[in-house]
Amino acid sequence: MSKIKDLLEYSKPLSVLYVEDDIGIRDNYTKLFSEFFTGIDCADNGEEGLEKYKNKNYDLIITDINMPRMNGIEMIKGIMKIDPEQSIIVTSAHDESQYLLELIELGIENFLIKPIDFTKMIFILYRSCKRLSEAKELKEYQGRIEDDNLHYSDLLKQLKKKNEELEQTIHKLSRNENFNITLVDGIEKEKEFSDNELTYYSPKIPTQSAEDFVQTFSGDIDILNDKLEIIEETLELLIHQELIQPTQDGLEKISIAFNDYGAHLANLYKFANLSEALQNFASVLGKSTELDLIRDMKEFLFGIADTLQKWRQAVLVHQTAEDIHFLDNSIISDCMQTESMLSGAHEEEELDDLFF
Repeated sequence: MSKIKDLLEYSKPLSVLYVEDDIGIRDNYTKLFSEFFTGIDCADNGEEGLEKYKNKNYDLIITDINMPRMNGIEMIKGIMKIDPEQSIIVTSAHDESQYLLELIELGIENFLIKPIDFTKMIFILYRSCKRLSEAKELKEYQGRIEDDNLHYSDLLKQLKKKNEELEQTIHKLSRNENFNITLVDGIEKEKEFSDNELTYYSPKIPTQSAEDFVQTFSGDIDILNDKLEIIEETLELLIHQELIQPTQDGLEKISIAFNDYGAHLANLYKFANLSEALQNFASVLGKSTELDLIRDMKEFLFGIADTLQKWRQAVLVHQTAEDIHFLDNSIISDCMQTESMLSGAHEEEELDDLFF
């Protein structure tokens, strides 16, 4: 009886088309199937079944093989042309085994041999309905993801635009030019950074080539490079896996990886500001509870990780960078922009809690 309860959990919302030419069998099983399915339509031959299928979507088809006017195989071929993924269960007599190979080639996996064994029927129905239910849930989930992506698309476009503006401004600041700067939190809120903050993160630093830096570095650059490469690979995997459906635990793992990267950069004595910016960013990221927003910022986090990889390749591996700090401003501005977004969302949440 537990299997019947399990079947009902998945079968009730589903619609079924039952095709059987024997009126006695059709009537008996229609009554039985109606206990499991909310909607069930019947047809007495393949031609009628195919016509009904063209006019209505069914979750599940249950069909006999040997029928007048159009047999079950021809009907299945017609259905497969419309929807190759259609779920179908075939009922067959023992003397129709010659058709089974052709049905298997069509992709049919579920068969019930007449006279139908009740226990076997419940098992096959349960397996088919469970798959259909899970597929529906996945499709609905994907639909919600797409809706959320559309909802945040304007926000992310503005984020990208403001980030580009911020990067240009910080480049100007690094040349000792005086500019005022603001970061946009979300769409409406703004956070101002003081001159001291900006000067700290983007001071005027003498230019040094990557080749010269590596040759004069007193530590083991190869070991440090290997550690940073491992963290980059870890970040790519974590961002991809953990942000499909973010959790606080998954976010903490990403935060730790960014923090470790910043901590290793501290060993490169000329990158203290970049190290501090990454560790501050990691701290804000790890404490954030805005899981939906962070999920929609997935590509932005990928961008930070990708820029770190480009920096490491150009400075520590290929040593082609004419200025070892050529990407500092880009990375720092991305971190500050993300911090601003998350801080603004947190402040809005606190205001909601206060007034509501």
